[in-house]
Amino acid sequence: MKKTISKIFTLALAACIAMAGCTKEPTIPDLRLPALTTNAVTGVSTTTATSGGTITDDGGAPVTVRGICWSTTTNPTIANNITSDGAGVGAFTSSIAGLMPNTTYYIRAYATNSVGTAYGNEVVFTTQSISVTIPTVLTTTASAITQTTAESGGNVTADGGAAVTARGVCWSTTANPTTANSKTTNGTGTGIFTSSITGLTAATTYYVRAYATNSQGTAYGNEITITTSIGITIPTVTTTAASAITQTTAESGGNVTSDGGASVTARGVCWSTTANPTTTNSKTTNGTGTGVFTSSITGLTAGATYYARAYATNSVGTAYGNEVSFTTSATSINGVYVAGYEKDGTNDIAKVWKNGIATSLTTSATAARAYSVYVSGADVYVAGQETNANGTHYDAKVWKNGVATALTSGSTSSVAFSVFVSGIDVYVAGNEYNGTNNVAKLWKNGVATSLTNGANDAEAYSVYVSGADVYVAGYERIGGINFAKLWKNGMVTSLGANNSEANSVYVSGADVYVAGQEINGTNYVAKLWKNGVATSLTNGANSAGANSVYVSGADVYVAVREHIGSNDVAKLWKNGVLTALTDGTRNTQAYSVYVSGADVYVAGVEVFTAKLWKNGVATSLTDGTKYAQAYSVFVK
Repeated sequence: MKKTISKIFTLALAACIAMAGCTKEPTIPDLRLPALTTNAVTGVSTTTATSGGTITDDGGAPVTVRGICWSTTTNPTIANNITSDGAGVGAFTSSIAGLMPNTTYYIRAYATNSVGTAYGNEVVFTTQSISVTIPTVLTTTASAITQTTAESGGNVTADGGAAVTARGVCWSTTANPTTANSKTTNGTGTGIFTSSITGLTAATTYYVRAYATNSQGTAYGNEITITTSIGITIPTVTTTAASAITQTTAESGGNVTSDGGASVTARGVCWSTTANPTTTNSKTTNGTGTGVFTSSITGLTAGATYYARAYATNSVGTAYGNEVSFTTSATSINGVYVAGYEKDGTNDIAKVWKNGIATSLTTSATAARAYSVYVSGADVYVAGQETNANGTHYDAKVWKNGVATALTSGSTSSVAFSVFVSGIDVYVAGNEYNGTNNVAKLWKNGVATSLTNGANDAEAYSVYVSGADVYVAGYERIGGINFAKLWKNGMVTSLGANNSEANSVYVSGADVYVAGQEINGTNYVAKLWKNGVATSLTNGANSAGANSVYVSGADVYVAVREHIGSNDVAKLWKNGVLTALTDGTRNTQAYSVYVSGADVYVAGVEVFTAKLWKNGVATSLTDGTKYAQAYSVFVK
């Protein structure tokens, strides 16, 4: 029994010793990423939204950061945009801001512990679009109303979601004015603005609205009305019918029946060859105040129609009376031939006038001009040019009694500037293009003689025959400079040392006269060469030229043009005295002069009208509605 007990004790002791020598291993936690979900997106606007998430498991380690991340591309991470919404597990809410309107975004909830960052499911949403409308604007009541001005303005209370780029007020004499009517421009943006309305008419009702413009359009404020004050007005005046009409003068006048509330400081009559003349045209000045006045109209052109109106001026402005028209007496012209042209539609029509009555040498099918006329017996010769059938260039032509003869083959451009008849021989001066230069030419009975060799550009402008001698005036361009030339029987003489041209030649006895121009370094000076010796017809202060010369007994006449101010002025030089044919207010040219007995004739142009002056009194050959010029005059 004792042995048995001893054995049991020994075994128990051994077991205790064995158990005392053993220790238990510690337990290691199982760490991992958190587990979470992403909430649906709510409260979506143009730039914000609300979401969040729920962390259901921290993965065995505390969640230190949580929130939402987003991007415009899929699978956003915390490297993109994020919110930070606390720590730990459970639900959280995230406010997303800084978004762009009308844009699709991808979001995921995220949670970070010591293991790393975990993401919830991806949610997609699109922000709202911006709703832009036209602005909202109010119109300010008008104030400070005068005869011609007023004050108003407006208040742009909302820009409609887009910048206001223009604002102001608009007005009209009819309701609902828009910016297509009169308007002011008063800055940009929202807020109050003030507008000054100007240019109104006295005693007139206007409708006014403020306006504001953004990218969506233009908004208008409430409409207001204003009526300008009566105050002072322009005078009231009537025009007296014209009377005592001569070739160059007439009588008219007017009656100022009301001064409009302010003193009439000027009154008179204004006139023009076109309707509705004003004081910027020709006018008289006939005192001040109200009542009847008489006006003497002078400086008129014979055979021309004029329009006249009385006028009266006060501090407000100038009033005009009713328009009256009258036609001056025509100048008596007999046996007078004029060559020129008048435009018809798109083409120039070559014409010859006999005693003021025009005959067309060409039709509107071609373009043509008549530069010279000469009458021998019953025959009328005209030199000029006319385009060929194709309209590619001009051909030199001579018309005898209206029947044209071409002087060239028509293969190149040519022109006939002057015609002279001696006995049975017909001489024509002009030029023909050789493919490189114009060659000065003289045709006798249609047979051409070249005056230059074609190496330089040259033109022959005038021909005169005296006995057996044939004289031609023109120029030749040498080394880039024009030199006035005179050919006698084909032999050439230079007349000018500087840039110069010879436009006309006339022979009287043993004396040879040439008219032209020569530059003085700044301007062209009108020149007359007598037997090669030059006389200046102008002083060189203005550019000028001498276009034609005629000798009658001891008297020498030259048709001159001089540029004064902004206009060319037609002038006639006689024995050293230069006389203007017009007042210089309109462009004029004197191209040709001819003397018959005691009468001096000059052909030219005034603005658009072909003119003939007889002893300084002008006759209009055309009505001025179409461009025309008179280049040559001959009296038989």
